Amino acid sequence: MPGLSFLSKKSWHTSNISNQEKVWIAEQNAAAEQAKLKELTQQIKLEREQEEFQKLTGKKSSSTTGDRGVDWMYEGHKKGEDDEEERRRVQEDDAQNEAYLLGK
Repeated sequence: MPGLSFLSKKSWHTSNISNQEKVWIAEQNAAAEQAKLKELTQQIKLEREQEEFQKLTGKKSSSTTGDRGVDWMYEGHKKGEDDEEERRRVQEDDAQNEAYLLGK
């Protein structure tokens, strides 16, 4: 249709490069989210299987008895140098924020 050729120049048109880029980015984000969700479900499944095996065998260790409580929140935390580095970074951030607030 020769009278409608101006439509390809509209901001909402699907052949517009910026619109194609937005769609591609949204698809990449959705794929990453789907992969993350799949990994988390696999991890949960593995944990449930381990708990079931422990119940079947009757073996109970001090860290896996019954309800895990809030221990799961601290499992991934590294101790040692990372704590010192984190503390130093927080102190530097606090010093910068204080200097900004004092107008220095």
